[in-house]
Amino acid sequence: MRRIAGLTAALLAIAAAAHGDESKRYAYSWPLTLAGDGAARQVELPLEVYQTLTDAQLRDLIVIDEQGNAVPTAARTADPATAVSARTELPLFALPAGLPANPADGPLNLRIERDADGRLRSIGADLGAANAKPAADSQDYLIDASKLDAPIDRLRLDWDEAAGAVNAQFALGASDDLQNWRNLVASANVLSLAQDGNRLELHEIGAAGVHAKYLRLRRLDRGAALPGLRLSVVTSAQRSPTRAAREWLALTTKDPAASDASTPTGVEYRYTPPAALPVEAIKLDLAADNSVARVSIASRRSGTQAWTPRAELTAFRLQQGGDAVVNDETTLTGAVRDNEWRVQSATPLNRAPTLNLAWRPDRFVFLGDAQHRYRLVAGSATARRADYPVEVALTQLRAKLGADWQPPLAALGTRATLAGDAALQIPASKYDWKTFLLWGVLVAAAAAIGYLALSLLRGQKT
Repeated sequence: MRRIAGLTAALLAIAAAAHGDESKRYAYSWPLTLAGDGAARQVELPLEVYQTLTDAQLRDLIVIDEQGNAVPTAARTADPATAVSARTELPLFALPAGLPANPADGPLNLRIERDADGRLRSIGADLGAANAKPAADSQDYLIDASKLDAPIDRLRLDWDEAAGAVNAQFALGASDDLQNWRNLVASANVLSLAQDGNRLELHEIGAAGVHAKYLRLRRLDRGAALPGLRLSVVTSAQRSPTRAAREWLALTTKDPAASDASTPTGVEYRYTPPAALPVEAIKLDLAADNSVARVSIASRRSGTQAWTPRAELTAFRLQQGGDAVVNDETTLTGAVRDNEWRVQSATPLNRAPTLNLAWRPDRFVFLGDAQHRYRLVAGSATARRADYPVEVALTQLRAKLGADWQPPLAALGTRATLAGDAALQIPASKYDWKTFLLWGVLVAAAAAIGYLALSLLRGQKT
């Protein structure tokens, strides 16, 4: 039996040597710096990583540990936005009597004092306006909502219990400048009624997701003023996880007059980005002032593929009052990862335009802790990343750490060369001799073990 164990160990060592370090099949590596604690990290890809990748799905990219073993790594999928609600108390400013009863009748002629943060501190009114319609016992209120970032879903009114039975009716208006007003709610009731031990409470007024700097709450009925009236608003917004910042890349090309790029449909310009980046928006800048052109923009992954139309637009650059007026950017449907871009113009231009590509770096998540060192390795014509259920692990971590938890970012260090550009070339032979050698060694090991086992059995019988 010792002979079998020794032979098995030797053959397995040979097999491991034939397989080799997985990182040797890749072109370059970057050390990763991890901060804080946690079982997962994410890494954001810079341009120099994209320049080494050969696979359209970015599968020639892995994270390895100190021993060169690949750790679970997967592309970061976009988390769905989650609905977030918040309740905020806002001060009520009672408006003097004599202001227009309806916001549509005219602007509010107010004298406003603000504090250092820009919030309303006090208000007064100029009642000398020609359109003023005096009203007795005004119960109108101005609400400063300028500090809210999210739309207002509903308002809540509360008052002292000493008010007894309450059945009040209000209208709601909104404005961004205190001059132009729009009606939001024509009529809404708030209630606090009790009868035979039963109680009916209604304190909220719907605001239909309005986003305005100022609100005006106007009392419609002639009931008694509500003592200790207080107001709070409920805001609702969709909060998305933190994404990588969008970056712009400006591409230039040769003047078509020097490269004979004229076509039967006009003139054509070709652009080659440094890598197949995930482009989400494009913008064409004309070089000459007071020029305009109708253009079409297309792209493709390689020269063997057909062009895919991306946008048709009118590009212009006009001078007005010393400022340049130019066309806006065009948002693409999904991320476009192409190596070649083409701009066709129906009419020749004095100079070649600049094609600007807006792209957002991909993020990858890997499982690892700060107790070990890791490297990002990328760029291979043959190696491909395995499929790991990383998202399942992230779901478990969010259940423990909170729905808003995100893996912290790891920082990339200076690039180091592994196999270099040789790893980016497809081998001349379509067969991987290392794989065949590995299987050959394993088969030989199995055969040798079987032969020795039979020999031992025969020896025991004799």
